[in-house]
Amino acid sequence: MRYIVSILGLLAVIPGFVIAQEENDTPEGATTTTTSSKKAEALSAPTDVDFFKFDVRIDREHPELDKSGNLMVTLSQKAPPGGNPDSGWQIDLYAESDLANSLYTTFLPETSLSVKFEQGLSPGRYYYKISSINQEIASTKGYTLQSAWEESSYYEKPPNDSPKDATAIKLNELYAGNLSFVEDIDFYRFGLLNNDVVTLTFQQDSPGVDTTIGWVVELFSENSLSAPLQAANVPVTSKSAVLQADLPIGVYYIRVGALPPAPAKPAEGEDTNSSTIPEKKAPVGRRYQLTASAASVPKVEPCPLASTYGQNPLTTRWTVFPTACDVPAGWANTQVAPFGAEVCPSPHATYQAVDGMLMIPLIDVEGTDESGQAMIYTYAVKLRQLPPAFQFELIPEEIREVK
Repeated sequence: MRYIVSILGLLAVIPGFVIAQEENDTPEGATTTTTSSKKAEALSAPTDVDFFKFDVRIDREHPELDKSGNLMVTLSQKAPPGGNPDSGWQIDLYAESDLANSLYTTFLPETSLSVKFEQGLSPGRYYYKISSINQEIASTKGYTLQSAWEESSYYEKPPNDSPKDATAIKLNELYAGNLSFVEDIDFYRFGLLNNDVVTLTFQQDSPGVDTTIGWVVELFSENSLSAPLQAANVPVTSKSAVLQADLPIGVYYIRVGALPPAPAKPAEGEDTNSSTIPEKKAPVGRRYQLTASAASVPKVEPCPLASTYGQNPLTTRWTVFPTACDVPAGWANTQVAPFGAEVCPSPHATYQAVDGMLMIPLIDVEGTDESGQAMIYTYAVKLRQLPPAFQFELIPEEIREVK
């Protein structure tokens, strides 16, 4: 029996790895996935629900490293789109710590092919929930849930909707975030070790056209969270806004929320004394960037993007990092591949043209242990070339776990 090589074929023979589960209509039965994955499913009925769970993991050997980042999600369907705007899918993103309130919610009507969103996340367990927009109508088509992950400490870390949960930021560094729903609020916190003039720059890459939608940006002192020191309204039509304040030593907070609704204008002939409450709007999902700058804090030049090899002093194993700044403190490092050593991810894969054997010494595969705890398995695998060229079969008996 032949096994044509594919990632599913590899995962199927790895103990502890769960490919799919049938009963995934509750968080307890959620299908296990990862931060970078692709799932194709379908709702069987208008009231059917699909749950998926994934982990943003800490570094077990170096828990002090910040492993947070930005999750980019696409929910899509195959062309052509349908014709019923009342049918489609709703996707909610939840943190395990609060399954009652979603971090992000958006919709894909049957008349559209895809919807995208992004969300900064800290290490922890998270859930996707896919349901029907209309509890009486279910789309007859399947959906595809695809995600990608960018590890970076320069995104907001929700939940950060209160001062006590504020995302800590460094002065003179650029951070990104977005409002996840109309009433969402983002708090950021920074400390000032010297009296200084702090300049807060709030910006976006591509301005919009609706002057009624935008952000309110406010600067607070920890001693007075009820009255802002500085504030600015930033409609999406503006590319940037700048706040500046002469501040003493202390801790400060930046609050980002949606613009308050403009007073509703009464229609012609309508009683001007009537109280019409306008609907609040927000630039949900629209990325913003902010920087708090202070002259007394030295600026750190960014590391150039160049592959750097770091050696763990405890295990002596080598790991490749995107920049020298990513190598943990205390590790030996070099920008030349270490001779005779295996590196994970491995640049030392070998191919023998004589027998068509492809050897990959180190492959990291995300899986779960016997208790269901997420972990990384490392394997050495061999593949045999098949005609036509660039097609290989996995040799199951040659899979070897690397300790």
